[in-house]
Amino acid sequence: MRVKILSDHGGEQLHLSEQQLQGAAADHAAWQGYYAQASGELEATRRTKPLWKRLLSVPTTDEQAAQARVGDAFRQVESADYEVQRAYHRVQQQGAGVYGEDLLTWSLAGLLPDEWVMLRGYRNRRGETDHVLVGPAGVWAVEVKRRRILLHAVGDQWWFQKISAQGRVCESEWAVDGGGRSWPRQVGDVAHDLAAWLERQGHHLGVRTAVMLMHAHAQLVECVTPGVDFVSSDPWQLTDTILRGLATPLSQNTCEDIVALVERDHHFHASRRRAR
Repeated sequence: MRVKILSDHGGEQLHLSEQQLQGAAADHAAWQGYYAQASGELEATRRTKPLWKRLLSVPTTDEQAAQARVGDAFRQVESADYEVQRAYHRVQQQGAGVYGEDLLTWSLAGLLPDEWVMLRGYRNRRGETDHVLVGPAGVWAVEVKRRRILLHAVGDQWWFQKISAQGRVCESEWAVDGGGRSWPRQVGDVAHDLAAWLERQGHHLGVRTAVMLMHAHAQLVECVTPGVDFVSSDPWQLTDTILRGLATPLSQNTCEDIVALVERDHHFHASRRRAR
């Protein structure tokens, strides 16, 4: 299988989040330094005030001002700590996503024949999907999720239960993307738009869809009319399903033409997005 990189959106997001984490950590360190300084100034005002005020716990004007600075610094430290945690979570989540995409690429590279082409990071007006596969058995749009979950793929209403590092089942969440679309709709919208583009160019074959769970502890526990052509955590099963595709295989020239059209469509929509 050959691999073409159309965009590295996940890698770019990860790099940006890493920079944001560094900035948040620097802010946190600065506010901690200010808090330590303000605390020292507060102690100094308490040591220098008259004895009777110390005995009666009567604050001076300087002490009150110093106390206010300590309180403000403490709130800023808490806020900065929250931002560090948020940025760290984004880095972890996006790093896992990038690794999941790479993991599927490495797996399929050893399973699909050389006639197949994987285009990574394809984008059109309906969004982006991780991989588009083009080969003699057809065209596939594949979305990758790397999460430690128990997935319930029922119609368009997918949901999952998180699994802790200790193996305990935790809270449940809807399986949706950042825009609120379910995972089958996320990949289905992109695939539908790609199929329409290919049809306008004379290729009436449709684009099949798949969602892959690329985590060693992910499990598909329920699958009923899932809204995609395939969902699994096993690249071998995906490969087997792909290779049992079209009754009449696509010719090499047709595959090359489709690959060129996918690239052309991606670059058109990517340039429009940059212009906006």
